[in-house]
Amino acid sequence: MRAPSEYEDVGRFLAWAARPKETPARNEELHRLVRRYYEDSDFAVAVDGVFAGAGLDVSVDERDGIIATARTHSPLRLTVADVSKRAPQAHRALLGAVILAVARTVYPDPAMLDDPDRIAVFTTQSVVDTLDRVAQSLVENSADDSDIDDDLIEAWRRWSDLSPARPNARRRSTGDRPGIVVRVCKILVEAGFLTAKGDADGGVWAARPRFRYAVGALCDDSELFRLVNGLAGSSGNASEEDTA
Repeated sequence: MRAPSEYEDVGRFLAWAARPKETPARNEELHRLVRRYYEDSDFAVAVDGVFAGAGLDVSVDERDGIIATARTHSPLRLTVADVSKRAPQAHRALLGAVILAVARTVYPDPAMLDDPDRIAVFTTQSVVDTLDRVAQSLVENSADDSDIDDDLIEAWRRWSDLSPARPNARRRSTGDRPGIVVRVCKILVEAGFLTAKGDADGGVWAARPRFRYAVGALCDDSELFRLVNGLAGSSGNASEEDTA
């Protein structure tokens, strides 16, 4: 029978997984839990079982901490609708498309997901450029006998209908393309996936290491991500690389 302290530590482990901005280097208790996961196999088995029961995949890293990814069926899975409940359906579709474009901009080559030390720095404009290429490609392909879903093409047309950035605008509006991208990047900052770095080109953002885990799960799970990656192509603006 497990000691009560072990059950409490499993609960603490789950609680720290819900704080994505925290790292072991910044918190002594989190560091202790990560070390226990590595050194105590019984504890690790208990943690894995609890997370699996909640529909979560867990990755534990001495530098990045606890990274939990919700499976499709998990009641803890956060959707675009959850973070934008008041937005109309068409707007939610755009937010989802922007998240996919951010992932593609940060990791234009899937092999980059295998590099744990890679921290990509990208701009709002680079994501806008990615989305522009995808939208244009879908519109062009819609004239052919392609198997691309008509609803998907219509969703990307909505992106094309958004206005470009307003010249000399002091504030970003969600009614224009850069404004939508900035809104999504701020959501990802709050979720612990990105860090805001500056204001050039509509905003400069750095991908935190835990974003790699999320995009890896997206690659495994999403046909749409593969579609975005293929339509965006290998040309155009790629993310600039910096290493930690």
